[in-house]
Amino acid sequence: METIDAQQELVFIKKIMTDSRKSAICNGKAFILWGILVTIGLLVTYFSIINHNLSVMNWLWPSLIGLGWIITIVMESKAAIKSRTKTFAAKILAYVWIGSGIAMTIIGFVGSVSGAFSGLYINPLISNILAVGFLITGILYGKTWVSLISLGWWVGAIVMFLWTGLYTFLLMSAMMILFLVIPGVFMFKQYKKELIAE
Repeated sequence: METIDAQQELVFIKKIMTDSRKSAICNGKAFILWGILVTIGLLVTYFSIINHNLSVMNWLWPSLIGLGWIITIVMESKAAIKSRTKTFAAKILAYVWIGSGIAMTIIGFVGSVSGAFSGLYINPLISNILAVGFLITGILYGKTWVSLISLGWWVGAIVMFLWTGLYTFLLMSAMMILFLVIPGVFMFKQYKKELIAE
């Protein structure tokens, strides 16, 4: 009886993996969007601190993150309308990134405002969440190179935890471009190819 259950579970898991590889479950648009918005925020934050103009912080991050969430919701709503069927793997991936986004928003706003930790630790904490997101995305998408991006996020997190300072804003900006925007562009190109192939 247990052998039959195990076989059924394996068949179910294989079906999930096959479904995820057949459908373009990650078009990369959200990665590009968030990578650009957060990079802008990090660079403006860095130069605002250097120039002692901290009043910018009152509106900068709420505006950027709010805009990011609004655009993401609109994009996902349009994608849901176009795609009548959504694989189980695609649903899992969507929830992984929604959960990650909520966690990062809480860390960025509630964690730092409450004084639970210094604002300098926001970047390495978020870097860890992104690493887990990319690891899961790579597994569900069936792309090893996507999972390997996690290593870049984890190494960056270790560096930022061990050597805190203003430079972490610049490092995180570079990581956003290298490990979020560029992979997002590549995924979008792959997504377009898959659409043409269909």
